[in-house]
Amino acid sequence: MARRKLIAQGKHRTISGRIAYVSDADHDRGRRRGEETFTVTIHGDGTHLQRANCVIEEEPHIVRDVMQRSDAALNPIACFVSIRTGGLATGSGWFRWADGTATCDAETRAEGRLSHRAPYRDGPRAFCNHSIVGDAWMAAHYPMARGPGLFLCEQMFTPSRNKQGATGPSLAMLKLGLQYLGRERVSVPAGTFDTYAFRLNSVPGLAALRTENLHYEIWTTTDGSFIAVQSMYRGRRRYELVEYTES
Repeated sequence: MARRKLIAQGKHRTISGRIAYVSDADHDRGRRRGEETFTVTIHGDGTHLQRANCVIEEEPHIVRDVMQRSDAALNPIACFVSIRTGGLATGSGWFRWADGTATCDAETRAEGRLSHRAPYRDGPRAFCNHSIVGDAWMAAHYPMARGPGLFLCEQMFTPSRNKQGATGPSLAMLKLGLQYLGRERVSVPAGTFDTYAFRLNSVPGLAALRTENLHYEIWTTTDGSFIAVQSMYRGRRRYELVEYTES
């Protein structure tokens, strides 16, 4: 009750944490691959601000910095993305969604200065900024009132089609397949959390939404902030919350 009162008075609450990137493969299970530190600020009007620093220590060694502002439904409003790959600046870009147009203005090592525009419609829109906390915000676009099932989010934007987000940034648009599996209690190094369990993946073009193609699993908090507790490509890579604070 106190938390809701503070937000209603125009104040804010802040969630901070650290996510470990580890191998989930049989031959080197638990090996550290990198980490992500993040802060999410929830303001009284429902606006969410995400700040994430993501480091993949494996070759080619990727450092990504993200600052994303989203509305109360976690639709993106604006985002800044900066990427370094192999010790060199890959590029940085600013994204904005307003008046039915998605905008990307960026400068990249591969393409120089670029400016992209794409139309969008009213309704759910997701942004795959390639942080793990950002992945959880994409899962939030499932219509939870339906209960467990499948949903196709017709509008998903991303700054990079590369699985590790190691290119760009530029502007690409795909579709997002979501499956909500229900609630699950999950224990990670940061503690034990009540979570929503999802499976998701991008769905290019006119491809059908098939359960067997939703390879990425993610568990999020149930408090409305949709913080990533755990995610994985089962048998390959796992991401787990190892530190969590709230104020």
